[in-house]
Amino acid sequence: MTTIPSPSGTPVDRLIQESWGFVTDRALQTAAELGIPDLVAAGPVGLDELARATDTLPQPLLRVLRPLVAVGALGLDGRGRYLPTATSALLESDHPDTLRPWFRLMYRVTFRMFDDPMVSLRTGRPAFEERFQNTYFGHMAAHPEDNEVFHTAMASFTRRTARAVATAHDFGDAGHLVDVGGGLGTLVTEILTRTPGASATVFDLPHMADPAREALAAAGLADRTEVVPGDFFTAVPAADTLLLSWILHDWDDERSLAILRNCRAAQKEGKGRLLIVEAVLPERPTTDLATALDLVMLFGLGGRERSGAEYAALLDEAGYRHLRTVPLAAAPGMHLVEARTR
Repeated sequence: MTTIPSPSGTPVDRLIQESWGFVTDRALQTAAELGIPDLVAAGPVGLDELARATDTLPQPLLRVLRPLVAVGALGLDGRGRYLPTATSALLESDHPDTLRPWFRLMYRVTFRMFDDPMVSLRTGRPAFEERFQNTYFGHMAAHPEDNEVFHTAMASFTRRTARAVATAHDFGDAGHLVDVGGGLGTLVTEILTRTPGASATVFDLPHMADPAREALAAAGLADRTEVVPGDFFTAVPAADTLLLSWILHDWDDERSLAILRNCRAAQKEGKGRLLIVEAVLPERPTTDLATALDLVMLFGLGGRERSGAEYAALLDEAGYRHLRTVPLAAAPGMHLVEARTR
C-alpha cells in the first residue's frame, strides 16, 4: 500500500519538513474538493483532461497535484498522466471507507479555524466565530452546502467507529436505543444490522429529520427506527439505552452537564444505560486523535476533549455511575464510556 512518508534527516530537516506539512494537507483537501481521485480512479488521465473536468487551468492544477505525486497520494506514468494509488482510493467517493467528505470539510471549514489561534488563547472564545461571524453550528444551519458536507463527513468518519462500537459491545439486552444527536443514523444502522431484535430512535435537530429518514430507509431499517426532531438542551426521548457519539466534546462542561442531565431525566433509576463514544485524552500527551481534536474543539466550537477521569466526574455529577472506559481497538483513538443511572 502506498503510504505518505514521514519526515527524515537531521532534527533541523525534520522540523522544516513539518513546518511545510500544511502544503500537502491543503493539496489533499483541494484534490478531494475537486474530485480528482474519482477522475483518476480508472487512470491514466492527462492533465488537460483533469483541468477540463474540474473547470481549472492546467498549469495551476499541475502545481497542486505535484506535491501529491511526491508523497504517493497520486501516481504518474511515463507520459505525465495521473494514476490512482492506494492513498487516492481512500478519497474516492464510492470507497466503502471514503475519507473524501472529511477532507472536503477540512477544505471548506476546519482549516480556517486555525486562521487566528490568538483569539482563542486570549479570549477563550472559538477563533471560528471571529473568522465566520457565527457559531460553528449556526454557520452550518445558514449554509446548506457546508452542512451537507459536514454531516456526510461525520457519517464517513463515524462509519468505522460505529462498526467498532457495534462489535465491541453486546446490544442484545439494550432494549430500545436512542441516538442523541444521531445525525444520519450511522451508528444505529451498524448496531441494528448486527442486532436483529433491536429498535432505535435517531434524535437530532429538525433540519436533519428528512435526511436521516432517507438514510435509514436506504439501509432497510425504516420499520425498526423512528426519527424524532428536537433539541438535547431541552429534553431527550425516553430510552433503555442512550447513545452519545461525538456530542459532548462539542461543548464545555456546563453545557455537557445540561445534556447529561436531560439524558438522566429520560431514563429510569438504576436501569438506564448510557454509552458515550468519544476520543479520550491520554494521561500524558501523545500524537493521537484526541490531542489533535482538542485543538479543533478549542478553535472551532468552544468544546474540549476529556480524560477518562473527567468523563467519570461529569457522569457522577449528572446522576450516573461510571462503569468503564474501553478503547476501541478497531477505531484507534476512540473509546466507549459506559455508565448506568444511579
